[in-house]
Amino acid sequence: MAGRLFFLLPLYLVLLLCAEAVAHAAPAAPSATPAPRPQWNLPSLEYFIEKLPAPPRTGSFRDRLDLQDARARQESMSQKQLAHAQVTFRLTVFTFAEALGNDFTAEKFPKTAAFFSRVASDANLIITGLKNHYQRVRPFQAHPGQVSIYVPAEAGYSYPSGHSTRSRLYAMLLTELDPSKKREISLCAQKVATDRILAGEHYLTDLEAGRKLGKLIYQSLMRDPGFRASLEAVRQAEWTQPAAKQPR
Repeated sequence: MAGRLFFLLPLYLVLLLCAEAVAHAAPAAPSATPAPRPQWNLPSLEYFIEKLPAPPRTGSFRDRLDLQDARARQESMSQKQLAHAQVTFRLTVFTFAEALGNDFTAEKFPKTAAFFSRVASDANLIITGLKNHYQRVRPFQAHPGQVSIYVPAEAGYSYPSGHSTRSRLYAMLLTELDPSKKREISLCAQKVATDRILAGEHYLTDLEAGRKLGKLIYQSLMRDPGFRASLEAVRQAEWTQPAAKQPR
């Protein structure tokens, strides 16, 4: 018995030393590709989860209404509406040339283009986080044969609508830059959102959540002095020129 203990004791000591070495090992090096962070001050994802209603439960009454609405809109869609949906699929701030005039281009408004590119990046962090949280399947995927897809199929989930979110956010910021066009800008944002149902990518409740989210992001950004300073710099650079040089 003593001989067995003699041989087991060194093995026990080796295991004990190994465990202690692991416990005191240096922490793992940080990832070479850290998670992206917003460029401006935005609340956490949890804040937006708390503010937005959850999407309808699959098979619920509201979910079935969403499906009926999507089917009805696609069945009554005109060729003109389809063409518009295929254009607004590639949403940028310059989609709003429809409201602001053909002179509203990235070439003529380079600082505006750069500013809204940053806005889109920050908004997309929130949008993607919420989509991955709720994981609502897009209508053309959930109901093949009932809902058609008329634009290039996008990866990711349905709720909330990213196009609806960004178009509402862009509209509110563009109205800050050109209040005289508020009605036209708002109408353009609504069309962009509705196009997503026609295209087969979203339900009505996705759009409603997107509109609310766009406003929440706008309100959050406008509370950031750094963001307001950036917006004012764009206004001074490209939106306070004589009327003849404004987009029309």
